[in-house]
Amino acid sequence: MRKTLTYLKLALTIAFFVASSVVAPEASAKGKPEQKKNLRVLYWNIQNGMWAGQPDKYEAFVKWIKEQDPDICIFAEAAQIYYDGTHTQMPNEERYLPAHWGELCARWGHNHHVVTPRRPTSSKSAFGVTNYPQAVTSKYPIDSIYIVKGHRPDTIVVNYSGWYQVRVEGVEKPINIVTVHLKNGKYGYGVPKEKQKESADRYEGEQHRIKEMACILDHTVRKSKNPDKELWIMAGDFNSYSRKDNYKYKWNQASLGFQAQDYMIFNSPFHDLVDVFYPETFMPSCGNLRIDYMYVSRPVMNACSNVMAQPDDYTKREPSGVSKFYIPSDHYPIIADFKIAKLNK
Repeated sequence: MRKTLTYLKLALTIAFFVASSVVAPEASAKGKPEQKKNLRVLYWNIQNGMWAGQPDKYEAFVKWIKEQDPDICIFAEAAQIYYDGTHTQMPNEERYLPAHWGELCARWGHNHHVVTPRRPTSSKSAFGVTNYPQAVTSKYPIDSIYIVKGHRPDTIVVNYSGWYQVRVEGVEKPINIVTVHLKNGKYGYGVPKEKQKESADRYEGEQHRIKEMACILDHTVRKSKNPDKELWIMAGDFNSYSRKDNYKYKWNQASLGFQAQDYMIFNSPFHDLVDVFYPETFMPSCGNLRIDYMYVSRPVMNACSNVMAQPDDYTKREPSGVSKFYIPSDHYPIIADFKIAKLNK
């Protein structure tokens, strides 16, 4: 009898472990999180730190970002400047942004952010620092690699650029992000008002932007020995025009107004993502002009599956009633999707 009970216990124990070995893998498969397949990057110049979003405490802005569900955001003009509904500047201590970007981006699920430093300036209206930093927010950790400030007296990067690396889950290599906001206007940097027309006629603004871009490239992608095998995204407000859009502008092909973008096209390893996806389809980024770009290295271009560069019901710009200010911004965003499997090739 004791032997019978012993054999019975042994049989039940074996049956239990056999059953467990069959059921466990199935349960494990159910509990395994689905591997991420795509990476979404959003770039947008949000005019004066999303001035239009101040009255509702950025509710509409946050709602729209949530709907797009980006993994990484790159913002130009990331500082609040003016009081609600006016072009009266606020003192720095009263500005919500850039000091509280961490609090704001957490509202759309990004727990990591960086903001480029603001360049000191003697301009009284700017309260001692420039008004146009860039910000990067992300679902994933961000490392700051280098801040490009330029070299006086030859090169002044008007709005400091940042080189950052984002370590995205499932992507084997770091994503190198370079933020850009070049000098605006046709005249040169620091030219007195009475000489600005003469300077503009000589395209000195374009010449300054070339110096800015050369400096930014020198301190970022040109540090790499093989950028064609690395993951690079350089996005921002370049304040310059591409000859690839000349079917729309219809300028003289020899126009010096293309100099700055010619420098990017012929002297960098990057590809203009909007132009790649929409060749000879004009995609303005600011009114009737295309001055915002998302440049990428070849592996990133090859991994891109979709680019959205047209305004939707929220991002289409509307007059605000304040001169040159628009709702929600005077610029349109660029959103790009990338296949993670291809980023790992």
